[in-house]
Amino acid sequence: MRIVAALFLLVLTLYPARAIELTVGDEEAVKPVRTLVAAFIQPGFERFAEQAELAEIAISSLCEDPGERPLEAARNAFKDSALALARVEFLRTGPLAQENRLERLLFWPDRRGIALRQVQAVIAERDESVTDPANLPQKSVALQGYTALEYLLFGTGSDALAESGDAFRCGFAHAVAANIHTIAAELSEEWNAENGFAAAWVNPGPENDSFRNIEEAISEMLSIPSEAFEIIRDQRLRPIVPGEDGKANPKGALFWRSDLTMPFIRASFDALRAYYEVSEMVSILPEDQRWLGKSIEFEFNNSRDILTRLQMPVADILDDEDRSGELGYLVILTQSLQQLFGTQVTAALGLSVGFSSLDGD
Repeated sequence: MRIVAALFLLVLTLYPARAIELTVGDEEAVKPVRTLVAAFIQPGFERFAEQAELAEIAISSLCEDPGERPLEAARNAFKDSALALARVEFLRTGPLAQENRLERLLFWPDRRGIALRQVQAVIAERDESVTDPANLPQKSVALQGYTALEYLLFGTGSDALAESGDAFRCGFAHAVAANIHTIAAELSEEWNAENGFAAAWVNPGPENDSFRNIEEAISEMLSIPSEAFEIIRDQRLRPIVPGEDGKANPKGALFWRSDLTMPFIRASFDALRAYYEVSEMVSILPEDQRWLGKSIEFEFNNSRDILTRLQMPVADILDDEDRSGELGYLVILTQSLQQLFGTQVTAALGLSVGFSSLDGD
């Protein structure tokens, strides 16, 4: 990853650095951040909390009255909740970056299969403590979130949830769903807190410990999509794209059991496009650099076209040479979008580019 960062710095030397042109004042320059928080981030976390609550209710109903239809309803509610997460989980700043909330919600990547082993061990041991939502925050993060809940609802033995004989597994699933709902509610509350992170972000200044000036606030806004596309590329796509040996690993995909791999990625792309469009960040670019907006839209359109064709189980994609090739092209598009946000737009604004938080040492 340091090679990528070095390339970013090289590109910065190719684009003449200039300070943000505040020709209409600081208030206008910070407007994209204000709009983004009020029209995208806060409603996004509110929807996530609502969907998480509905998933908890559906799983509770399944446990109280097992059956095929309640199980189907619980599985559908899980999917809706996970897709709501996809629309906000790339906002890895402020509340989501605190108290291990991200890891507790989504323990991923999990290259060693830790979550699977831990969940299976708990099921085998019938550890009743995991059926109480109050106990889960003290447990391993691998037992607290969506990857654990997916296995409980879709993994081996999950069909027995439609019968009355698997109260333990259902109780475990309900506790996880309740834990997710609690975290989601906390996130929504903190993003709406009067003196919380959102207030600090939209009111940069010398007395602000988080954002001392408008440049820091804008840099934060631009760093989020840049890092998000790096996450999609390296943690969601590359693990499943066939390597040089031609071998593919569909079970290395996030949410393969629930066939949610590609819908989750598409939801992330759709949310990132909304993030870009709602903020109208192009409006603060110098006039002679606003062509970058067309480049960003072009790559978003390419990505949308590919993702529209790839809404199917990941195993089916990898079994089809043409579709597998499109998956590889999607990797290239994430790289392009990452560079547009993290290199070219920031360079046009004269902002510095640091190392990604995902970089190793």
